[in-house]
Amino acid sequence: MCANSGPSNLSLDRPCSEDHLAIIAKDLTHWEMVANILGLSEAEVEEVDLSYKSDELPLKRIKMLMKWKNKYKEDATYERLIKAFSFLKRCDMAERVRELSTTPPSGGVHYSTPFAEQLKTWYAYTDPDPDVWPPIDRTKFCKLEIVKIETAVSVNGTIVKKRVSIDLCNTFSSQKKLKRKETILIEGAPGCGKSRLLWYMCQKWAAGEMFQQFSLVIYIKLREFNTIQSPCSIADILPCSSDIKERAWREIKEVNGKGVLFLLDGWDELPQNLQNNSIFKDIIKSSPKHSLLLSTVVVTSRYVSSDELHRLATSHLETLGFADHEVKECIMDITGNEEAAHALMEALESRPSLLSSCHLPLNAMIIAYVFQVKMNNLPTTLLETFKLLVLNCILRHVIKREPDREHEYIASLESLPKELQESFYSLCKMAFCGLLEHRMLFSKEELNSIPDTLSLLYGTKLQEPTGPRTMYSFLHQTIQELLAAMHMSRMPPEDQLKRFHAFIAKPMFHPVIQFYAGITSLTLNGIIGILHNTLSYCWARIDVETSAMIVYQRFRKAFMSNIMSPLGLSEEIFQTVDYKQLIPPDGNGLAHAIERAMLLSLLKTAVEQYMEDDDAQPTTPSVGKETQVIANCLYEANNPTLYELLDEKIQNLQIINVPLTPSDCLSLGCLIARSRIRCLDLVWCDLSSYCMESLKQGLGESPCISELQIADSSLDEQTIQKLRDVIRINSNLNSLSLGFCTLKHKGLMCILNALKGFQMHSLSLCASNVQVDDSNGPVLQDFIIGMPSLVALDLTWNPLIGDNGAYYIGQALKCNNSLRTLTLCGCGITGIVSLCEGLEKNTSLTDLDLNDNNICDDGIKRLSQSLASNHTLETLHLQRCGFTEFGIKSLARMLFHNTTIATILWDENVKMTNEELMQMLKQCGLWTHSIAATLFHCTL
Repeated sequence: MCANSGPSNLSLDRPCSEDHLAIIAKDLTHWEMVANILGLSEAEVEEVDLSYKSDELPLKRIKMLMKWKNKYKEDATYERLIKAFSFLKRCDMAERVRELSTTPPSGGVHYSTPFAEQLKTWYAYTDPDPDVWPPIDRTKFCKLEIVKIETAVSVNGTIVKKRVSIDLCNTFSSQKKLKRKETILIEGAPGCGKSRLLWYMCQKWAAGEMFQQFSLVIYIKLREFNTIQSPCSIADILPCSSDIKERAWREIKEVNGKGVLFLLDGWDELPQNLQNNSIFKDIIKSSPKHSLLLSTVVVTSRYVSSDELHRLATSHLETLGFADHEVKECIMDITGNEEAAHALMEALESRPSLLSSCHLPLNAMIIAYVFQVKMNNLPTTLLETFKLLVLNCILRHVIKREPDREHEYIASLESLPKELQESFYSLCKMAFCGLLEHRMLFSKEELNSIPDTLSLLYGTKLQEPTGPRTMYSFLHQTIQELLAAMHMSRMPPEDQLKRFHAFIAKPMFHPVIQFYAGITSLTLNGIIGILHNTLSYCWARIDVETSAMIVYQRFRKAFMSNIMSPLGLSEEIFQTVDYKQLIPPDGNGLAHAIERAMLLSLLKTAVEQYMEDDDAQPTTPSVGKETQVIANCLYEANNPTLYELLDEKIQNLQIINVPLTPSDCLSLGCLIARSRIRCLDLVWCDLSSYCMESLKQGLGESPCISELQIADSSLDEQTIQKLRDVIRINSNLNSLSLGFCTLKHKGLMCILNALKGFQMHSLSLCASNVQVDDSNGPVLQDFIIGMPSLVALDLTWNPLIGDNGAYYIGQALKCNNSLRTLTLCGCGITGIVSLCEGLEKNTSLTDLDLNDNNICDDGIKRLSQSLASNHTLETLHLQRCGFTEFGIKSLARMLFHNTTIATILWDENVKMTNEELMQMLKQCGLWTHSIAATLFHCTL
């Protein structure tokens, strides 16, 4: 028996606290046996076991103890735990429970005072980058626009991504309810304020103003581990004095990291080998060996390095920089007075590229600083802005070093005095070589060969096993990229071409080649050939196979939720379908063909692994990153000859799953305005209102753009207003597709009103959550009637259109004589009387799609009566409409009178072979060869 060595006056019959159960779970073995002794049933134990993967044993232990506590509530006492461990002859565990019972239960987890106090002192009184210059205000980060990227299955069964504005304080789960690790990815463009946002969080926690649900907030700048191997343990990376590191780590480990918030700043600044395998990745992905399974992690990254993090993160946020209305307010704060702010805003209005970049805090602050230094003059481009910033850093350094000397005027970096040139170009070479090796930190030994650092670097003290060491980095990564581009522009021509060609395919080097384009204007012989070849390669990949993969990934989880669950198969795991085998021979009807083939295949396959993680967000390929960077390079180069040379090549642009900043959209708009692009297709690019504003000018000035497709983007009201402006200023636009965008009631009204009076040929609002009621139904009706040029209208997968919408569409068909294709698949229509009345009088419609509407036999009968007198319809889609043999007979009778309908697709309602159909029609006296040709067209 276990000795009863605890104090006799303890009350062991009180309920166990969650904090103590988390500690007990760490050393728990044979948890299933303990569960049975504590009174959990076999079914409850199995439920816990199936909740986590096989390598998540610590989480199973915690969940079992929590389930026991929730089941027995007041009876889940320390005494019962002690008896259970005594029965199993685990005296060590019984004694551990007795020790924990002497600590009163608390609402949070408490750590050693020295560690917490050191952190709070550091955050309250320290600037993480004390030597960074220029002297610009970096405290305006409470104004950043932060959005959460939500991926969900919509009511129509499609996977939809949308942006939702959030308050950062409400992002984190309650620590009391937290049962597993929470990992939050914060993405953003360079200079959007990611690092300062994390530091702002630290300072607010230290001041007791925010994030008080965490007992510890641990800030780790990943750049500081850029040149050394991965630390051996988490204790090595804790930002505290060496004498308390081990104690602090022991306390964190003991409670599985509960109440700890890790802030990992700059994932993109880690070398690739540390991104693939290091202690930092273990912190993010819940590795049981480090006992941090209940911690919370926030990790920041540029877009170019975050693909792997998407799979590991439980939440995905973006910092978009300043909102439109806050740019002016920010500039007011930086300049310090209203007159200077007004002058700067006026100057920015004439520099659209600079104005669009001011949404990023770093750019806004640098532009305001340069504006003041240049005595109310602005450079033309962002390249010139950063060059002026570097130049002023050097001038400040020279004056500070020799304050009594009269210094000659330096107009540009290219005209530096000879005594500075050697140092400057050595720094450029070091910046370039560092990026090649993915290094942002440089040793003192590396700087020994450079006569003068020109105040372009600052030092960071690192604690390494051999002792403290000072490493140096450039003032900002963007400055390192600028200097690297300047070094690249001085290389031999053949080396420049080689690097340019290699860097286009590597997103991390895209800022370098954009600066390079601005420096050289891309005049080097051979550049145009690289651009041609790159664009050819890009568009060769945007073929049927790529599209098939995208459609497949879009639909696969929708089937799991909308098809499998209703069939009672929600817990089955289905074999992944090979999307390549689903491609139609001619590539037409791609989405529908893949959807149908997937459904049949999934229902027939054996039970195998369908997805690695049901909770994982679906991933999609990125297509068009090279196209976008070429657009940016062309804009920076400002070389009209390049646009002319590429004119024949660039006619259709498709960009898929590429996060677009306002600056990107400005470059894209410029490319559209200067070329003969006819079709622009932006899929999963999540355009914000100021991205649309940046695109607006280019789309309005384009002489050729006729098709605009924006798919799966979260269009808020402001963005839709900007889109309306685009439509109004472009007279060539005749095809608009807003598939998988969320329009709802107001969005539909806005789009339809914007299109009035335009020569629009095709409009697609597929799966856009369109809602039709008595307030906007007349607008839809007037739109269809008042658009004599409209030949195709696609409203697929909008179940909220319903019978109300069908009524107004039917009324419009009575008067419309231009519409040839009408797609109402999956629109929630059950009553079609008004639609039938419209078909009786319509003289233009040739293709009508009513798939996936529960019309039933009565509806088919009424439809057949109307179509008997229609003399234009050629194709009728009636798949999955819920009718029987009676409906087929109604259609056959209609075909005795209608001679124009050549194809009726109906076979997914009644399973019948051609022979069975022929026999039924002959028995009813409805058999003719023409009817057979129409009805036999697509039977199984």
